[in-house]
Amino acid sequence: MPIRVLDAATVGRIAAGEVVERPSSVVKELMENAIDAGATAITVEIRGGGIDYLRVTDNGCGIEPNQVRMAFENHATSKLQSADQLDDIRTLGFRGEALPSIASVSHVEMTTRARGQDTGARLNIDGGADLRVKETGCPEGTTFVMKDLFYNLPVRRAFLKKPAYEGGLVGDVVARMLLGNPNIAVRYINNGTNVYHSFGDGKLRHAIFAVYGKQTAEQMVAVDACEGGTRIYGLIGIGEQAKATRAHQAFFINGRTVRCALLSRALEEVCRSRVTIGMYPMCALNLVVPPTSVNVNVHPNKLEVRFKDEAMMRGVAERLLATAFEGEKVLQIGLDRPSNVSVERVATVREITPIPVVEDRPAPAARDVHAPAVEAATEPSPAFPQTPPKPASMREKPMQLDVFQRVVREELQKLGDTRGDALREDRLSDLAPVSKHTSINEGPSEVPPVQAKVSAKPPVEAPKPSYRVIGVALNTYILIEADDSLMLIDQHAAHERLQYEKFMAQLEAGRGSQQLLTPMILRLSAREIALIMDNVDVLRDAGYDVEPFGETDIQVRAVPFILGKADLKPAFMDTVNALNRVRSATVDLRRAEVMQMACKSAVKGGDPLSQNEIDALVRQMLDTGAPPTCPHGRPVMKALRRRELEKMFKRIQ
Repeated sequence: MPIRVLDAATVGRIAAGEVVERPSSVVKELMENAIDAGATAITVEIRGGGIDYLRVTDNGCGIEPNQVRMAFENHATSKLQSADQLDDIRTLGFRGEALPSIASVSHVEMTTRARGQDTGARLNIDGGADLRVKETGCPEGTTFVMKDLFYNLPVRRAFLKKPAYEGGLVGDVVARMLLGNPNIAVRYINNGTNVYHSFGDGKLRHAIFAVYGKQTAEQMVAVDACEGGTRIYGLIGIGEQAKATRAHQAFFINGRTVRCALLSRALEEVCRSRVTIGMYPMCALNLVVPPTSVNVNVHPNKLEVRFKDEAMMRGVAERLLATAFEGEKVLQIGLDRPSNVSVERVATVREITPIPVVEDRPAPAARDVHAPAVEAATEPSPAFPQTPPKPASMREKPMQLDVFQRVVREELQKLGDTRGDALREDRLSDLAPVSKHTSINEGPSEVPPVQAKVSAKPPVEAPKPSYRVIGVALNTYILIEADDSLMLIDQHAAHERLQYEKFMAQLEAGRGSQQLLTPMILRLSAREIALIMDNVDVLRDAGYDVEPFGETDIQVRAVPFILGKADLKPAFMDTVNALNRVRSATVDLRRAEVMQMACKSAVKGGDPLSQNEIDALVRQMLDTGAPPTCPHGRPVMKALRRRELEKMFKRIQ
């Protein structure tokens, strides 16, 4: 067949097929144009799902009258002057395909007035042909109206979904653009109903409020951190804000809304134990990187990007996102609001030169609190460390306890007691250290034990928490009164989290390997042996001690203690077969085993706890830095504020 050049109409329709997929893609292109034009207010209105009618109005710089026709020429753009700029793109649009592509498959009317001009221009074009321009009066900025999408391509129109579905996709695009540009007031109208209307005050939390409502906006956790030339800032929703799909993860790279599997994986890794299994954290996260380190021209709709070094970027993203949760504890008491409401935390920006932050800085984080260190002498529980209940008078008057502690320390100094603490090996040995008693003349000491080693100079007293353990409901939920809140703690979830943190700390400290009494001898293929010998260090980090044993065998002398069970070969071979991804494979394997160990070793719901055991559990929760969830993502505690209780009982309205 002969080769010939396609006519302009066919070329336009082919280009439109890449840029214009449905009404939502039209909205994305037009909103990006408005943002590039410097708009501070954008209104999007649709009818019939955007298929019948779609309007985007902005107050940007507008188009000069003598350039209105050129704006609808193929590959005509004001955002790119030379090919050199393709490696340093700083605008959202740059290819000049949007307007002519949209016009080739619909009826378009555009009115625009450039800043400083007395009058504007109105342009009409139908199916890419019969372009008409005339002078008109209009406000500064641009209004773009599209009608009857794909009216001249009935096959393409038949592939569109119902108007309600298409309208939902338009709403998703508007929401993402709104979240990515909190400094722009965005209004979205669907069939005459106001759906979104943002403030445009530059505060991301207010933009979240416009899309998701007050409760979600208040409880999302803020992050703002830098490393080198990379910065991540935004808000993360965990716990009750987690969603069943990834549809509520909004990522922006240098201001551009994108689908980014790399950032999604990094976020989910950081939030792994902070959301329930099967759920996904929600977010609105902005990644700022040098334009030369990312390629934004790899997708027809610019919805995906490619990094020059994806492995490095994944690591940086995980480190920066993790700063959002620095300083959190399983249980926090003494905050301005209950612990089930995530306190806004903004990570430290690690740059010498400050970078402006979109969010207002939150109030300083609440001080850490510690339970009293003094324990009265009582009969120890057979299964728990000695932590007897305090007299009511001492609970109600913390100052009396402080005086009592000081007297005890002074007496022990006179006796010259310098011995350290001893730990009991029992069911909750990780929860509360117990000191040995000082003896005088071989008899029991009359002075209660203290937890800390006594020095010549008494240490500065740590602030004491203002809480009161009320009791246990249903042998499962520990009730605590703290400030103006009633807290309910799931004893199994709390202890499971503490056990998990202890076991993971042992693994990370290199104490997670155990020697086998009899080495395990395995006969493997030459390829498998070579693969193992090339990765001996990696396997050692995973807890395996492997040595060659002849020409066709190897011996495994040590295994991770979490694999200390009868049939070790399948677990080891699974690791060997995954050596090309062994680092993540072994981490996931160990994490799963540790989660199972923590769950099995933790106290269960329904197990009766003594007062000593409850006090020990609560104290360790206050001291342990970890998410306020069990390793599977279930919440450890819930809180009811006094106001909620009073509204519940109709004391207030």
